[in-house]
Amino acid sequence: MGLYRNAQLFFDKGQYLLANSAYPLTDHLIPSIKSPMANLPFNSYFNYFLSKSHVRNEHTIGILKGRWASLKQMRLQLNGEQDIIAYVTWIKACCILHNMLSQINDSWEALSDEYKDLANVKVPQDMPCHSAQELQREVKEACVEFNYAQGILPIP
Repeated sequence: MGLYRNAQLFFDKGQYLLANSAYPLTDHLIPSIKSPMANLPFNSYFNYFLSKSHVRNEHTIGILKGRWASLKQMRLQLNGEQDIIAYVTWIKACCILHNMLSQINDSWEALSDEYKDLANVKVPQDMPCHSAQELQREVKEACVEFNYAQGILPIP
């Protein structure tokens, strides 16, 4: 995929994707920490929250597919850039409609209180990172710090 191979075309300095440990650490990709370093408590906390974010992402996709049957039936027969643009536009439209309906309190289930604090997370706009390792360290520290502040950590 062009996104991974040409990340510098899609991401600014300090922007990144989170990934599982199968991926390498790069300037724009932060994977979970591999063993034996994953066994350190701080790294274990980071991996735990990375895993939770993955579950939330899958849950969100499930909610959207549950509300919009057309998303369940999408078949990825991409024959060019126009097909990609059409798919992205369709998915964006479903997300926008979902959010609009949520704002007017439609009959779909409300967001869990567990996720409401995430709206207040401050994302640095200009992270002065010198290396992929430094970016990973800063993201890991921010993740663990946020979850300590929320009372989620330490994990009993």
